[in-house]
Amino acid sequence: MENGYASSFEQCSWFYAVCRVHLFRDHTRLIAQSLWSGDGPAAGAHILELGCGPGFYTCRFAQLFPRIMATGIDLSPKLIRRARLRAKNLDLPNCNFVEANACALPLIKESIDAVVISRLFLAVTDRSEVLSEVFRVLRPGGKCFIAEPISPLRAYMPFRCMQLLNTLAGKPSTNCPELRSAGVMTHESFAAMVRSQPWTTSSLEDDGRYQYAVCGKAALANNAENRWRFDDLHPA
Repeated sequence: MENGYASSFEQCSWFYAVCRVHLFRDHTRLIAQSLWSGDGPAAGAHILELGCGPGFYTCRFAQLFPRIMATGIDLSPKLIRRARLRAKNLDLPNCNFVEANACALPLIKESIDAVVISRLFLAVTDRSEVLSEVFRVLRPGGKCFIAEPISPLRAYMPFRCMQLLNTLAGKPSTNCPELRSAGVMTHESFAAMVRSQPWTTSSLEDDGRYQYAVCGKAALANNAENRWRFDDLHPA
């Protein structure tokens, strides 16, 4: 992941937080249906949101399922601070946020039950490397949900607005990898990214505005499940 990711979001973190909470589509119900049965995650499950921004899904699932642990990881210090404040205001002790690179997750192998990724790959060029890390930290039988926008116009609008706001504030963005080297994926590139890992199950869908993937890691018979521990996290 490029260093410019953090700098471009740092300059206008408040605007991106507003977009994430109030403008971007809320996939909470679809994520829950895709990852778990009607009973939801098991007590003690550890859910990870990559590219969490202001912690929207991390807080949402911590609130819906108070007996799980929800962790959000993002490269932007300002967005992580916003996420922590959001969890504090919602009184969510089962929330945790870590500033880290998605290409080098500070988590032990097979310690996560489910991973949620929404709009992260717009800003990431090392996509297969990120998914390799996701595969590494998922426990046997774990699942990953991915949602990425299809329309370049809709997807790039927040970044264009951030650039404009930064320019008006006298701090123009000169390094914006979201628009320069990553961006919206075609169906073919999205499928190729998903298939870069040896998932046992994977399904791809789109609804005209987003494309989705739900990927499952093979379960091991008679394998004790690795549940979360607070010392699983080792921030750099």
